[in-house]
Amino acid sequence: MSARTIIAACAIAVALVACSQQHSDPQSIASNVAKAIYNNDYSGATANFDDELKSQATRTQVAMISDKMHSLGDYQGLTQTKSDDDTRRYWFDAKFSKGDMLVELRLHANGQIAAYRLVPKAG
Repeated sequence: MSARTIIAACAIAVALVACSQQHSDPQSIASNVAKAIYNNDYSGATANFDDELKSQATRTQVAMISDKMHSLGDYQGLTQTKSDDDTRRYWFDAKFSKGDMLVELRLHANGQIAAYRLVPKAG
């Protein structure tokens, strides 16, 4: 095997690992759901929910949360504030132009969302 082939194989392996890590990155997952809810996109919001969580989420709930998010202005992104990798629980601050919301996320080992909650911050 030539050095060029080995380098190419290593580059492909690194790219695949980077893609798989980004896909299961809690912040990316939480942000994708927040964006989908903000856009009142039920299918996008629930796409990675496990079956139990998906059965609990309704289009009406997504629309109501979307309205609440819009009342806080333009969505500006998430910042992780706390994590517990052992239990796969993550907390984020969702920034809007007129306020913030707390995002709580719990993941299964396979990357599916076991719990997702948005809570308006007081104040």
